[in-house]
Amino acid sequence: MPISSHGTWIQNHTFPPTHSVTKFLFVTRHPIANAYAHDSFMKDYMGFFLPFETYLKNYIQLHRYMKMDSTQLHSEFMFVKLEDFALHPEEEMKKIFSFLGLTTDINEITRQILSSLSIEANPNRKYRDMWCSDGIKEHFALIKKYNKDILDLSLGYDLTSWCSSQ
Repeated sequence: MPISSHGTWIQNHTFPPTHSVTKFLFVTRHPIANAYAHDSFMKDYMGFFLPFETYLKNYIQLHRYMKMDSTQLHSEFMFVKLEDFALHPEEEMKKIFSFLGLTTDINEITRQILSSLSIEANPNRKYRDMWCSDGIKEHFALIKKYNKDILDLSLGYDLTSWCSSQ
């Protein structure tokens, strides 16, 4: 048996997992808007270009890992769509606070937080416009190739109907 620095015997124990106080909040965004945002960042701030397909493949794999990891957690988790938060920030904040188990006045906290933020109701507008004007034609093959993968993530996104859903 090993001896601790205090001279006492240490026994090897395996303890079953207990309820964790850690909670995970996963924020998602429409895959096309996400790809355009990353593309813009890479071009404007990093100075290089990656194929659009790379961003979609990365999105799919990252979200697969996220979904897979969430099933292995000994903690609670919640998924929040950026679009839902932007459109209904107060409702989404209440859901998040409830998930976190906050017992204080959620309405007052929500108002205080949201009053200090500038939240655009449609953060994907410029990316949807880009996609629906030229992007969908330019990347049509990617829709056919990756839409099933996007649908399989069960996040509520679909590459085929983004232009028709406003």
